Amino acid sequence: MKNIMAFGSYTAIFAIGSYTSAPRHEIARVKVDAREGAITAMAPIRGVGSPIYFARNRAGDRLYVAQTPEPNSDRLSHGAVAAYSVNGEFDARPVGLVEFPFSVPCHISLTHDGSKLLFAEYSAAHAGAVTINADGGFGEVAIVHHEGSGPNKKRQASAHCHCAVASPDDRFMFVCDLGTDTVNAYGLDTFPALSPRHDLDFHAEPGLGPRHLVFDASGKRAYIVYELGSAVQALSYDAGRLAPLQAPLSMLPGDFAGETKAAAIRISPCGRWLLASNRGHDSIAAFRINGDGTLCPSPVISPLTGHFPRDFAFVNGECLIVGHKLSDNVGLYRFDPATGAITRMNATYEMPRPLAFVQAAND
Repeated sequence: MKNIMAFGSYTAIFAIGSYTSAPRHEIARVKVDAREGAITAMAPIRGVGSPIYFARNRAGDRLYVAQTPEPNSDRLSHGAVAAYSVNGEFDARPVGLVEFPFSVPCHISLTHDGSKLLFAEYSAAHAGAVTINADGGFGEVAIVHHEGSGPNKKRQASAHCHCAVASPDDRFMFVCDLGTDTVNAYGLDTFPALSPRHDLDFHAEPGLGPRHLVFDASGKRAYIVYELGSAVQALSYDAGRLAPLQAPLSMLPGDFAGETKAAAIRISPCGRWLLASNRGHDSIAAFRINGDGTLCPSPVISPLTGHFPRDFAFVNGECLIVGHKLSDNVGLYRFDPATGAITRMNATYEMPRPLAFVQAAND
């Protein structure tokens, strides 16, 4: 069965992560038809406890999952990342596991050369890197621990690592720390040690709470979503240094006065839009990306039909799959690359607390 998933194609296989409890310990799998607006359930990957974030290698034959070591483990005190050998439909076979004496990492990613897996752990503020062996399993592990606080006494009483990504040249690991309003830089060239590069740390405005960081295709620009400030910011990148291209931009309408938290951030396949989700306001804000990498300050804000969109992913250039965590379902939305507007399609897939998406590679 072919699953052609390039920009402009219409069908895809997705794995979906969630917090699990007995007897449901699994990774959901679905087939998405963007042309028909349909989501079809597939057999889940069973025996996996609380799969809450994913990374997939470029070849598409390895899937990495932030999860518990055993299905019934306590995800808050005992975390792991597992490696699976997969095909184009995410049929999975375990090939490796690395365990941690702290909670399940909330974010994982791969270096561009595929040699290391990077992770960030929220509750106890750990981050680090793990060598990936030739068989797709794991080797040496390096871990750093963050300390500090921020002005938001409820959410920033301590450090909270929320994202770990490699620089475009794989020389550095950048860790978004929501608790200290910092994107911390670490040298990867000294691995298995991780060298703090405080001269390259990026300091956000106090209280914004940096959550996730993404680089564009050129590798010369990056974008941050701020969870506590419900804002995004465009940055330049050069030789390990992140610098603001403009001030943070709100993801919310000017008259909104409720409680909300920003979550996921994605660049559209066409490269012309930056999208980020709001949990509480329950919307996705689309910012047009200018030629110089800055963002148009007035986003197209599209309301969603479900609550608490923790993650979303592009199915193709004209369709999004969105997890409504507190509505216990997944929905499809049409995305207009000309205007940035998002409108709901008919398909709904019911599942408890969808948290994260990853797309299978082409067969």
